[in-house]
Amino acid sequence: MLAIILCCSSCMTTKVVSIYDNDSVVKNTKTTWSFAWGLVSPKDIDADCETKRMSSATNSTNIGHILLSAITLGIVVPQTIEWECAPPDPGIEEL
Repeated sequence: MLAIILCCSSCMTTKVVSIYDNDSVVKNTKTTWSFAWGLVSPKDIDADCETKRMSSATNSTNIGHILLSAITLGIVVPQTIEWECAPPDPGIEEL
């Protein structure tokens, strides 16, 4: 149980926010993998947002990711990306 808690808790997190008033509760998550000290970069992630806009994106690692990176001497580096799509604009109504 302790190993699961250590591997699932975030250790380092960076969050970029573009819209603070987002009511969305849908968070999309994907784990990306870099290999050979960044020479083999992960593929681009399709955000798959209806509005083609994101409200926030978070990049995080946990103790399991850091241990894997340390054991492989940086050959394998996993990161977890989490993002939220921006809500559609309600538009301006004419009176």
